[in-house]
Amino acid sequence: MRQVPWTTGKGLGGSSIISASFYARGNRKDFDAWAEHGATGWSYEEVLPYFLKYEDNRDLEYLANGFHSVGGPVTIEKPRYCSEIKDPIFEAAERFGYKAVDSNGPTQTGFYDIQGPLRNGQRCSTAKAYLVPAENRTNFNIVINAHVNKIIMDGCNAKGVEFDFKGAKCTVRAKREVIMAAGAVNTAKILMLSGIGPKEHLQKHKIRVIADLPVGNNFQDHGAVLLHYQLDPKILPYYQKLKDIRSIEQYIRNRTGPLSSSLSISVAAFLGTDSLLPEVDLPNHLIFFWEIFKPLNMKPEIEKKFYGPFRNKPVLTCAVAPLLVKSCGTIRLKSRNPKDAPLIDPNYFEDPREVEDVIEGMKTCQKIITSKPMRKVCPKPFPPLPGCEHCYKDEDRYFECVLRSGVVSLSSSVGTTKMGDPNDPTTVVDPLLRVKGVKGLRVVDASVMPILPAALTFASTLMVAEKASDIIRETIRCPALVIEY
Repeated sequence: MRQVPWTTGKGLGGSSIISASFYARGNRKDFDAWAEHGATGWSYEEVLPYFLKYEDNRDLEYLANGFHSVGGPVTIEKPRYCSEIKDPIFEAAERFGYKAVDSNGPTQTGFYDIQGPLRNGQRCSTAKAYLVPAENRTNFNIVINAHVNKIIMDGCNAKGVEFDFKGAKCTVRAKREVIMAAGAVNTAKILMLSGIGPKEHLQKHKIRVIADLPVGNNFQDHGAVLLHYQLDPKILPYYQKLKDIRSIEQYIRNRTGPLSSSLSISVAAFLGTDSLLPEVDLPNHLIFFWEIFKPLNMKPEIEKKFYGPFRNKPVLTCAVAPLLVKSCGTIRLKSRNPKDAPLIDPNYFEDPREVEDVIEGMKTCQKIITSKPMRKVCPKPFPPLPGCEHCYKDEDRYFECVLRSGVVSLSSSVGTTKMGDPNDPTTVVDPLLRVKGVKGLRVVDASVMPILPAALTFASTLMVAEKASDIIRETIRCPALVIEY
């Protein structure tokens, strides 16, 4: 069984404090599909205002098309660092007929400058955007270094939360509702520990069943496949750029340079089978580039053999991930102990269409990187991946072998408390984000997304939170909206 390292943001701001500073919402068809599958009120036209509500876009060239806004709490801008590899990539893309686009504009298909949640060369996390401005409110309290164990239930009513703090078991009671926002992995875990989840699984762990719901099912994530290349030895390796005294001085002086961005090459592409046809705008794979290599989870001796010769040398990594993800995995409890991490099975690439899409993207990477404009930086592929040497000369077979040999999570987990029609047995929450069969409990995080958007999920998670704030406000003001089922 292969294992994949899994990251999670355990701090104020959640995973926004560790994400790749990548701001892309997804395709309008993603959100229309949510609505078509029972998430009434969540179509693209209905969620776009919430993307705009939180955005404070500081790149003026994006403001004219009506798909961006200013004045929101989350600052969006391009990184203040431009690698020497960026321009050749754009030149190569143009040579092959790919358009330069605004990834959040009217169409997504093409190559684009990455924007991110950045503010003056520093990360603009959700803590900075939302919590810091609210920290002095009298009705707002934050407890840090606490570990949530479970939701306190009284029958089918959520009454509060139990958590460990400084060695003591503590509780906090809810006046109206408990709102879960622990992410697709840990929200599912906490709900199951609280008796809300698949009946047989809870009984296996001797947990009293409050609500028999498919919590932890429908787990989706973007898994990326990596291709590595050597660069011209004259190029300073990215890690050395970060440590270079000139980079440090540059960042201290005006918040620019390599230290001002978590992305070394701020260019990516949403592409599909018909990317060169203007009437088709449904990208099926994502491509982006790093000036580093991210080691796959190999045995130490194999990793040393494959990556060892290139440590501390200039390298280029092309990452390819499927966007139209159909494969679904699961989150399950390892035990009843709240301190035990859950069992995560992302079930990457179960659907053969995802394999086809990624291989297509790998071919595009190879085409771009071996093009004439890229000769300026002289990329050469790494030697064959260990275990795939036998098919190195057959591009399709080799790329599939690389895909099967290791995947990197892009930390875009969704779906484990699926939102939709409450009469649908595959859903956990209704379109008002209320947990079915439980009173006083909502979920407001990426776990409610019924279908993984065709993008990383920072932007769409904030949209869910902004829309949820209006939903909660309206259901409190107008109890008639509360429909029993």
